[in-house]
Amino acid sequence: MKQRWFRLLPVMMMTLIIAFMDRTNIGFAIPSMGKELGLTASILGFASGVLFLGYGASQVLGGWIADKGHGKALIAVLMVLWGTIEMAQGFVHNAQELVAVRFAIGVFEGGIFPTFLLFVRNWFAPSERARANGIWQLCYPFAAMASGPIAGYILKLGDWRTLFIVEGVFPLVWVFVWLWGVADSPRNAKWLKAADRAQLLERLDSEKKQHASQAPSPTPVSFGSQLRRPAVWLFATSILLWNTGFLGFVIWLPSVIHQQPGLSSTDIGWLSSIPYAFAIVLMPILTYWSDRKLDRRLFSAIPLAISGLALLVGGETFESNPFVGNMALLVIAGATLYGSQPVLWSIATELVPPEVTARISGMINGIGMIGAFGGPYFVGYARSFTNSFSAGLLVMGLCLIGTSAFVMLIKEAARPQHQRDKTAEPNIGRT
Repeated sequence: MKQRWFRLLPVMMMTLIIAFMDRTNIGFAIPSMGKELGLTASILGFASGVLFLGYGASQVLGGWIADKGHGKALIAVLMVLWGTIEMAQGFVHNAQELVAVRFAIGVFEGGIFPTFLLFVRNWFAPSERARANGIWQLCYPFAAMASGPIAGYILKLGDWRTLFIVEGVFPLVWVFVWLWGVADSPRNAKWLKAADRAQLLERLDSEKKQHASQAPSPTPVSFGSQLRRPAVWLFATSILLWNTGFLGFVIWLPSVIHQQPGLSSTDIGWLSSIPYAFAIVLMPILTYWSDRKLDRRLFSAIPLAISGLALLVGGETFESNPFVGNMALLVIAGATLYGSQPVLWSIATELVPPEVTARISGMINGIGMIGAFGGPYFVGYARSFTNSFSAGLLVMGLCLIGTSAFVMLIKEAARPQHQRDKTAEPNIGRT
């Protein structure tokens, strides 16, 4: 049964592409919006990052609703709410209004990520999950690659207010496709044939039992018991550091490129898309090998270390490098940062029991949102303090090196060799 690969996952991917564009388009509005509203770089960094405090605050509640089987309805309601608030962002006149609107967008987008991780667990076996996460999480490089040119053309036709209003319409339209295209689990997917449903449920149950038999010891099911596990907190710390580097990179990349004289807004949009184009190539490679080897640890930690090193080198040499050299380092950093993301988040769906997957994932992502808030703010503050992006690049690089180190400490993210050998080879075409 291939509809889960070619119907469910693409609809999920497009939903997050729209959400990603709505939460990060402020990076393209910053140069003109900052001047018009009289905002400093540190204030703009705070306004960019405060969205993720709202995002983190609603993670556990969104995960709880999804765990109860209402993920599809939850996302539909949230799309209408965040689209409406995104359009309101085009009518702000001061820092206070901008911060309030950004926080509200974050609150209404907060339920998406834990719900999607639960969807993957409900629909895909362990030997498929990195690739399944890799497909819908292609939204990040695709959105980042597309948002630059789209924002550039909108800004060419209008201004930063037009950008927010136009992109706020997208989720209000897409919600109808969402309601058509997804289901919380195979059991309530009306678009599945009965034979396909039975075959898929049989396979999921079989691989779930095999996966459980290979676990070193039974894992307590309750939410509270999961909070007492060191591996959960190691992963939460990893995500906190990862988000600091990740969102710092996403929000400030257009402004870093803007330091090169003579570039138009369209030029900056296209140049900003290059790191994400390379990530689209790298991501399927990493997810394939992670599923094949059933090792989430190495296939996320090594690329993240490379990303961190590229940013550290860039931070040390930013002022003296030619523009081509700086772009090369940004491409390496962005491709490995984005490319490893679905493998990294596949740890969450295998670290905790299915009954609390969305809630624990939401809690971890909520903690990570502290880093998502801090990343844009710290980079903006570093730029204001030093009058250069070099210090900001160093902060992002150190955070990603730290992420790699903490991931390597999560033993549950790397399966012993004898257990890997017992697991069937992944094959998309089987069901």
